[in-house]
Amino acid sequence: MTFRLLPLAAIIMTANASLSLNAYADQQGPQASKYNKPHSHKASDKLEEVIVSVSPIHNLHSDNARPVAVLNGDDLRRNASATLADTLTGQVGVSSASFGPGVGNPIIRGQSANRVKVMQDNLDTLDASNTSADHANTTEPLLADQIEILRGPSTLRFGSGAIGGVVNVIDGRIPSRQAEGVSGALETRYNSVNDESASVFRLDGGAGAFAWHVDGLYRDSNDVEVPGYSNQEDHDEGGHGFIPNTNARADAYTVGGSWVGERGFLGLSVNHQNNLYGIPAGAHAHEEGHDDHDDHDHHDEPEEHGEESVRIDMQQTRYDLKGELHEPLPGFERLLVRMAHNDYQHIELENGEKGTTFTSKAWESRIELVHNPVYGWQGAFGLQHQDRDYGAEGEEAFIPRMTNIQNTGLFWIEEKHWDSQWVELGLRYEHQSVDPDSSRTGSPIPNDAIDHNAGSVSLGYHWNLTENHHFSAIYSYAERAPSMEELLSDGAHIATQTYDLGDADLDNETSRNLDLGYEWEPAGNGLVSNLKINLFYNQIADYIYQQNTGVEDHDSELLVYQYQQQDADFHGAEIETNLNLSQNFSLRLFADAVRAKFDRGGDVPRIPPHRVGAELTFNQPGWYGSLQVIEAGSQNRSGDGEESTDGYTRLDAQVSVPLELGPAGSLVFIRADNLLDEDIRHSTSFLREVAPEAGRGVTAGIRLTF
Repeated sequence: MTFRLLPLAAIIMTANASLSLNAYADQQGPQASKYNKPHSHKASDKLEEVIVSVSPIHNLHSDNARPVAVLNGDDLRRNASATLADTLTGQVGVSSASFGPGVGNPIIRGQSANRVKVMQDNLDTLDASNTSADHANTTEPLLADQIEILRGPSTLRFGSGAIGGVVNVIDGRIPSRQAEGVSGALETRYNSVNDESASVFRLDGGAGAFAWHVDGLYRDSNDVEVPGYSNQEDHDEGGHGFIPNTNARADAYTVGGSWVGERGFLGLSVNHQNNLYGIPAGAHAHEEGHDDHDDHDHHDEPEEHGEESVRIDMQQTRYDLKGELHEPLPGFERLLVRMAHNDYQHIELENGEKGTTFTSKAWESRIELVHNPVYGWQGAFGLQHQDRDYGAEGEEAFIPRMTNIQNTGLFWIEEKHWDSQWVELGLRYEHQSVDPDSSRTGSPIPNDAIDHNAGSVSLGYHWNLTENHHFSAIYSYAERAPSMEELLSDGAHIATQTYDLGDADLDNETSRNLDLGYEWEPAGNGLVSNLKINLFYNQIADYIYQQNTGVEDHDSELLVYQYQQQDADFHGAEIETNLNLSQNFSLRLFADAVRAKFDRGGDVPRIPPHRVGAELTFNQPGWYGSLQVIEAGSQNRSGDGEESTDGYTRLDAQVSVPLELGPAGSLVFIRADNLLDEDIRHSTSFLREVAPEAGRGVTAGIRLTF
């Protein structure tokens, strides 16, 4: 309760200061204010001009050669899909932890789940997507203004769950600028591969110092079409030409408003969403390799058992509060306050009957103070606190009925710039307490809370050799406390068709990561417009992972996947270059690769393969078109007990035509995905052998702005 009162005190201070100030009187509007730098949303804008909002120091993308990606404007509209990972397809270093078409959580450099923080406007989504691969995150790319991918010292602001990176979805729910009159957008689209129809709308307006925002979404789809049999091992368990039980329906709406003064703003939003989606049947029902283990309540040989139709019925109501106050105290530039409360529930329906129910009621608060430059140093420090009650009830609940999870962190980030070089550093201390309800029957649960302390430090050096050549070197030491499911899981998880087994004695993960970057931006209008290379080496002590033990639980007849620890090394490379072929044609070439292995031998499971790609674009005022091909290699280093996957070639194309209706942004678009109708099975997916990616499909839509 103490930590909840701290943000409230800051909110009251922000409200008293901002509401007493006059509204913007400048005829040029709030965008002319030095405190309200506009985000760029034009497709023609260079990426380096985009402000990365996850940095409280207002860093521009051009300030560094580190791996940062921003997707916004027409590029986001053309690539937006039903899931976050599908939207980011083609982004260097990003792949999908696919679990059927209803779930698409992002993977960054082989890291996912509790190591990649997915955020809704700079706060945790507070959903259950990190608990299991079958749980969808609650972000909606179709309603996003901007999606950011970030690594480096600034990620320390968001906790040890960002040890692998941050994906931040900016949606404009809470206005930060004044608005006069009403503006909006309406979009509808159709996808042939699953008969998906999706429509979204957005309205923004205001009068005087008050600004408001309303948006909504409805999406409905049938089973996904695929080439051939969905289950190659057992044709009777799947479908031919489609994946059974993959139809879905979702709806969402948001209402938000802000009071904007000369020195800041204070706003509140409410979002509600429903999502009903199916889980492809047949996960891990086939024979797999086995290790020799002593088996108490488990059979040594798996037996076939009937598959159940599993669907997830999710509901969420989320409240967000956001405020900023400029020059709150002498020596400080800004005070930033963020708070969110999420009431989340999803029910796993088994053959239409209510099964396990997952509930989560969570608060997250963060207060940050950005100080004025001191001897050339500019930075911020802050306090973050998360209080979460999370659990599951039902015959097949694999986590305790309820667990209280408290996480408190203190952080500090700094930067100093010289003429041709600059440094950045970050420090964070974090305490986590996991206190389970010990009344659950079955395996014993600790009577006392499980506590972990974690510390992190990051140091980056950036050097502009000339105006065209930029180098960076970033070293980070980061600790991650084990998550609740890694500590306490013990039960059958029907959606993934696994028996999940945790370990209450798990230690912190310790990551030592070195990232080297180079960026070349030639002067003039030559062939090469830019070249970006990143090399990384990540040594993780006590890496936590789910190991396929190869044995079967006696009661559920499911294979046991146990959380274990072992030292692991991740290393890889990313390269991207853009070529100006002519005034209208450009070519983007890119490649990424990650290798992950355990120190004692063997491979880390579910790691993406190496990829190379090319994207040819044509851009002129009358229309835009692109053709992209991605060649992914086979993954033969799949980990013990996991099947290898074949390589594939994915060919996508899109065309969009702007419409002369209202303000800029109206367009008609058509996108064709997987034109070669390839059988694509991701090595990162638990369901790769029973649920491939969608086959050939066409998405067509129209977006109108006013």
